[in-house]
Amino acid sequence: MELKLTGKTAVITGASHGLGRAVAMKLAGLGAHTVLLARRPDPLNQVAETIQANGGAASIYPCDVSDAESVKANAARIQDAFGAVDILINNAGIPAPRSFEETDSSDWDAVIGVNLSGVFYLTRALWDCLLSAESAYVLNISGTAGLRGGGSPAYGSSKFGLTGLNYAIAQAGKAQNIRSTILYPGGMDTGWRGAPIGVLRRSESMDPDVVADMVAHLVTSPPEFVVNEAVLNPLDYPFM
Repeated sequence: MELKLTGKTAVITGASHGLGRAVAMKLAGLGAHTVLLARRPDPLNQVAETIQANGGAASIYPCDVSDAESVKANAARIQDAFGAVDILINNAGIPAPRSFEETDSSDWDAVIGVNLSGVFYLTRALWDCLLSAESAYVLNISGTAGLRGGGSPAYGSSKFGLTGLNYAIAQAGKAQNIRSTILYPGGMDTGWRGAPIGVLRRSESMDPDVVADMVAHLVTSPPEFVVNEAVLNPLDYPFM
């Protein structure tokens, strides 16, 4: 296997499970030094140990991306350790009550804090590191709720807002060789909201490892172009 990311540093949020873990494993397998962020250190350590056992490189930074001061402190540590950041995968996200009536202000603040503000906090805090890379890539993980909304006002709003933020990042970075893509994946077999894993057919729920392959394809694409946005759906749900 060609190690396309040898010598590159990749920061992944929400890296302790689900798609974040799958992306970390994939990018480490391509030679990147993976910098793993999530709130809980124990699951992060497990992912890092698995990567290292497979011959990859990983460092962990326990961090709540919704806490601006925690983000700044960890970004400073990352800058001291690595200097440049070549890839930033903003994957961390949390669900919310589905109905308008169930959502209160604390739900709103928590979901917007992680799913939207956290992306801004970390991308802004690592901006100098991204500028230091020869050609940096920011990939923001949304979801199909970012295209069609849904019953949850907090979750849908956070993902619609992420679309606007992605384009602002792309606009700010275009003259500095920073590309930014927003990825809208449909249903994935990650245990989201406590759903059982491995029950649905692959045509109904995508394997996160396969979605991670798409992430790797994007971040290793030629720097002469950018994929502004990409929508991935299970085969049984090919249209929005």
